[in-house]
Amino acid sequence: MKQIIFLFIGILMATQGRAQVSTADSLLAEQLYAKSDSFYQGTRICQRYLDSCIKLNPRMAKAWHEISVPYLKRGDFATWHYYMEKAVTLSPQTMLDVRGWCRFKFLRDYQGAMADLKRFDTLTHNGFRHTGDGSYCLYIVMALCERETGHYQQALRYFALGIDSLKKYNNQTPLGSYDYLHRAVLKLRMNDINGALADLSREGKVYPDLMETSYYKGIALTKLKKYPEARKAFNHASELLRTGFRMTDPYCEIHDTVYPEDISNRLQEIAAL
Repeated sequence: MKQIIFLFIGILMATQGRAQVSTADSLLAEQLYAKSDSFYQGTRICQRYLDSCIKLNPRMAKAWHEISVPYLKRGDFATWHYYMEKAVTLSPQTMLDVRGWCRFKFLRDYQGAMADLKRFDTLTHNGFRHTGDGSYCLYIVMALCERETGHYQQALRYFALGIDSLKKYNNQTPLGSYDYLHRAVLKLRMNDINGALADLSREGKVYPDLMETSYYKGIALTKLKKYPEARKAFNHASELLRTGFRMTDPYCEIHDTVYPEDISNRLQEIAAL
């Protein structure tokens, strides 16, 4: 432990007042960055290694980003923003999409997320790229941002890019697990019931036994006044709570997630009709 402390003190003394980054410092920063991966993310020792990387090479965008992540996961968004802003300034082509995704997922900052993702797409023309956790292509994130701010036509356009165009022009990249479901919810809001049912049918082929699919199918059928079929769909959703799958995330609620009380309330509404 004393050796580690002396290492950090030596790095601090060696880098104070230095404007240029030498090749030796840059190489040492890369070594320390690789070594930081040996420790649990967010631990004091891991953060010290990353802090040393930044002191050796203040232009190391990936170290600025990596040191920000534990603050994001702990809900310290102000500190996360400080480090993340440094990373984006240094390397917008590799960090704008990361910040945009985090703004969308953790902060529900849809306008900020859209600004980042549009700029990233302009710089890289790579909106088909998937998010850091691989759950969505960036066009789907942009579609959800537009949907949640009430811009439904723009949301449809981004869904078309993230689903239809991706399948046609970039079939090496897989669709996200919930892409059709999210678009179906948009179509329900737009009162395009048949379009919603078509997307829910497609979702069933991508992710069989997903509880939310049956739930939103029940809502669509209710809007069509097909009450027996709707009741069957809601009952199936209730069954899938025990035997199937539902949308979950260890950090945040996923958009369009359904809870047991949602199903119970819908079944009570159907019974009263």
